Amino acid sequence: MSKLRVAVSGVGSLGQHHARIAAASERVELVAVVDPSEARGREIAEKFGTSWAATLTEVLPKVDAVQIAAPTGFHHGIGVEVLAAGKHVIMEKPLAASLPEGEALLQALRQAQAINPKLVAAVGHLERFNPAVQALRRLGFKPRFAEATRVSPFPMRSMEVDVIMDVMIHDLDLLLALWGKPVTSVEAVGVPVLTKYADLVNARLSFEGGGFATVTASRVARKKERTFRAFGENAYASLDFATQKLEVLRLVAGTNGPEVVPEVVDIVQDEPLKLELEAFYTACLGETGETVSWSDAFEAMRVAEQVQRAVATSLEALQ
Repeated sequence: MSKLRVAVSGVGSLGQHHARIAAASERVELVAVVDPSEARGREIAEKFGTSWAATLTEVLPKVDAVQIAAPTGFHHGIGVEVLAAGKHVIMEKPLAASLPEGEALLQALRQAQAINPKLVAAVGHLERFNPAVQALRRLGFKPRFAEATRVSPFPMRSMEVDVIMDVMIHDLDLLLALWGKPVTSVEAVGVPVLTKYADLVNARLSFEGGGFATVTASRVARKKERTFRAFGENAYASLDFATQKLEVLRLVAGTNGPEVVPEVVDIVQDEPLKLELEAFYTACLGETGETVSWSDAFEAMRVAEQVQRAVATSLEALQ
């Protein structure tokens, strides 16, 4: 089987792991890493046995697919260039820096897929590939209420976006995937602490058909916490993203009346980014591989933008 020829665009804190996984994959030939910093680019290229290029333009004719891990502000320009060249692409989340740029990328994708319907375009919402999340989805768990918490110390990166697009969007995408229905209303409050953008946000979402969720995201906490709790009909699920553990309790009819019974959930732990990229490689090679579509990622952006507007309104009220 011929290997998928891949380039990684952007080899910063996350992009270096894109390069590592591509270099180690049996399905892939890592043709090049692309980064405007020659020192950084050559360092990562040497580390993973490939070459460095300053621009993607010189690499595109040599590859089948591109992994974009550049800062969000560059997503639109790089994405359009990759699609115009007819290459498969996986874009780190969020899809774009703004809804208009996201819409432009979707339009570019429609044009590219009109020429090549088999072109794969995915977005790196890697929590969907967390083994605990995959186990929860396999159970067919349908939440009526959910509570997501994602907090951590300031990462000294992604300073060009707020905590909603940087962090909360993981949980917004997951909630949309679990509910399978659109968000009908959003309430939110937030405050800037270390940047000019909101660094701490709490949001409440209501979904079509009933049900709601609260989501907290912070990048000014003293320690990391990434947890998700959901309540469904006669069932409760508690998930820890970091430890990849899932606890499910169900209310069942026992011999002496109703009983709360734990459900055993078998989870094989693995690296979510690796699972996500391997699924992308599989899809690019024409096999079955689940990916997060650009349209799904755009819907998560749309909800994130609603949260941003609600936070802006709450901040105006404080002035």
